[in-house]
Amino acid sequence: MKEKKKFKVPSSFAIIVAVMLLASILTYVIPGGQFERTVDESGKTVVVAGSFQYIDPTPVNPLSIMTYVFPGLTSAGSIIFALLCAGGGLGIVLETGMFQGAACSFSKKAKGKEWLVVTMLTIVFALLCIPINLNYFIPFAPLGIIVAMAMGYDAIVGISIIMLGGAVGFSCGAMNLSNTGTAQAIAQLPVFSGMGYRLFCMIPFLAVTIIYILLYGKKIKADPTRSYIYGTKVDFGNFDADNLPAFEKKHIPVAIVVAASIGYMIYVAIFSELSYASASAIFIYMGLLSGIAYRMSVDQMCKAFANGAKGMATTGVLIGFAYAISCILSAGNVMDTVVNALANALGYFPSILQAPAMFIMHIIVNFFVTSGSGQAAVTMPIFVPVADLVGMSRQTAVLAFNFGDGFCNFILPHAAATMGFVGCANIPFTKWLQYVIKLFFIWVVIGCLLLMGATLINYA
Repeated sequence: MKEKKKFKVPSSFAIIVAVMLLASILTYVIPGGQFERTVDESGKTVVVAGSFQYIDPTPVNPLSIMTYVFPGLTSAGSIIFALLCAGGGLGIVLETGMFQGAACSFSKKAKGKEWLVVTMLTIVFALLCIPINLNYFIPFAPLGIIVAMAMGYDAIVGISIIMLGGAVGFSCGAMNLSNTGTAQAIAQLPVFSGMGYRLFCMIPFLAVTIIYILLYGKKIKADPTRSYIYGTKVDFGNFDADNLPAFEKKHIPVAIVVAASIGYMIYVAIFSELSYASASAIFIYMGLLSGIAYRMSVDQMCKAFANGAKGMATTGVLIGFAYAISCILSAGNVMDTVVNALANALGYFPSILQAPAMFIMHIIVNFFVTSGSGQAAVTMPIFVPVADLVGMSRQTAVLAFNFGDGFCNFILPHAAATMGFVGCANIPFTKWLQYVIKLFFIWVVIGCLLLMGATLINYA
């Protein structure tokens, strides 16, 4: 008898190409439409409410989807180049063995209390991502994996600590200038006003996220074969789980450099403006100073930098392919049609469910526009007047945008954060989706309840 072939999980690239094909098909199904756009006082381009009109369809031929890859790479250029620079800098840090030694030494001392390590680190990254976009922490994925593997977990736990912890801090939008700042500016609200309730929202989101990670970690620690990526090779530097290194005195100067670099990045994010260019420079200096502190030779530093950048190259291309999906949808002129239809439907919901409905609508829009600031520019000029008409506070409308734009990014195959992290960890997207989809639905339920609460207290 012939042996039955096992199902092979498709590559993340294959998944993205399939979504590109789906996007091209949608341009045939969804009518073309557009809003008029204008430049506001702050220089941002926003749509004019009530200006929607249908236009002649501009469907994208499925055979031409690969022509959108280069524009996608160009659109994602800032993120890609930042990842290459950050990967190079962290490549030097990893070459010193400081992170590997610290993770292993820490895990030995935390024996039996691994849950506490996971909890504390998840909280740390949630707090770090309050003012900083999660994309800046994609290069830290290998470090999260090192910590997780040293404690007997898998790579999914490692990136969950950073990615899902950061997702909570980012998605609640307490101090995110590009997303919350843009949305509040369009809604004519003081920037970062209403911060207290958004910080409160982090508590239930963070609690269920930590419990979710810990339950999965406990399951795969008891039986490693239950890991979603059991048998998948994870390649990130010179960490050997069977030959654990130790943290030594020579690693202390490197640790100080890394801590100071991260502290400076946080300072810039809060008191100035953290860009991909400035973040790239910080990572490069962090690597160079770490190499000098460790007394590495120039040739060794150059080789480590090149290897680190090389490790991020595939991830960068993956993100560029993902951005091609947005380029296809833009070329098909279907995004404005979707936004207009959802805004018109909001009035059919009872008042207590209008904010949750707006949250779900932003999730739908996020498939078409994954950029937070881009989504704010498209949706908020439409949803803010609608919110006024139905009696919803503008602050609640901004919160619905925060939740819809943020949490959805971690299940989409064309979101930069998702593709960045799973690409770094060599995790097939389908396996990541299997793992995270239940948590996403829990997030949606919690978000709806919090938005209902915002309605009841007339959150302003």
